Amino acid sequence: MPDGSWYGHWGICFIYSTWFAIRGLNAAGKYSHNCDAVCRAVDFLLKTQREDDGWAESYTSCTNNVCK
Repeated sequence: MPDGSWYGHWGICFIYSTWFAIRGLNAAGKYSHNCDAVCRAVDFLLKTQREDDGWAESYTSCTNNVCK
């Protein structure tokens, strides 16, 4: 997605799919120092992280196609 997230097709779809995408790219040798997609994905996760260091994404994210 333009914000660096990756879209999955299940309830908590943006945070989990972005994490899985980063892990998959890492397995392929792609990291923040050599892959823009990883950098953007990490930025998305950091921007999404709450002040208590957790993440909160509604189960409606998938049906509404927005991370909230």
